[in-house]
Amino acid sequence: MIRSMLVAMLTSVIISTTAFSQTQPLFKGSESVPADAIILFDGKDLSQWVQRGSEDEPAKWKVENGYTIAGGGDIWTRRKFADCQLHVEFWLPLMADRSGQARANSGVFLQGWNYEVQILDSYGQKPGKGDCGAIYNIHPPMVNACRPPETWQSFDIFFHAPKFDEKGNKIANARMSVLLNGVWIHENADVPTCTPSASMPEPREPDRIVLQDHGCPVRFRNIWVRPLQ
Repeated sequence: MIRSMLVAMLTSVIISTTAFSQTQPLFKGSESVPADAIILFDGKDLSQWVQRGSEDEPAKWKVENGYTIAGGGDIWTRRKFADCQLHVEFWLPLMADRSGQARANSGVFLQGWNYEVQILDSYGQKPGKGDCGAIYNIHPPMVNACRPPETWQSFDIFFHAPKFDEKGNKIANARMSVLLNGVWIHENADVPTCTPSASMPEPREPDRIVLQDHGCPVRFRNIWVRPLQ
């Protein structure tokens, strides 16, 4: 059953990729980023980001050695997205004197401050709804695929926004598939509500991608996105 579901998911990804690559090949050689990807952070500057809540206030995070360090408040993209494939690489500091949600905490939010994939030092832990890779407070990862802290890790997130009819009635929940370090941890997961709170109104339009500053010096690099609509 799981195998057939994964095959179906991979087929869906291949079909989506084919639809967006009819005129130009996605890869010309050994480059790791697809040709149609929008580069959100290449290690040089945060020109594609601003402080969350603003339109043009420069992002305050420090950039050095090809990565950016969380600090100074959340940041979000200048551009807005709905259905998308998002790649994010992150590095967690060792914070052995802390535990739980205080241990190298951050997060990646899709379609505004609405749908979070949690970042946390959860190495060696039984995965729960607040651990690394969780669709926060809704779905724990199927397996703990975390690397140890002070090691670069990656998310590949396939996000489909909720759908509404012409009268504003929701006709489909948001859905997510997530790979952590190349391992499937969510397969077409149903996301019925916003993750910060089930009482929040769900977005009806494209919105920003958010990186969270949770008071921990989490590093990020090599961030890109491919719209899927």
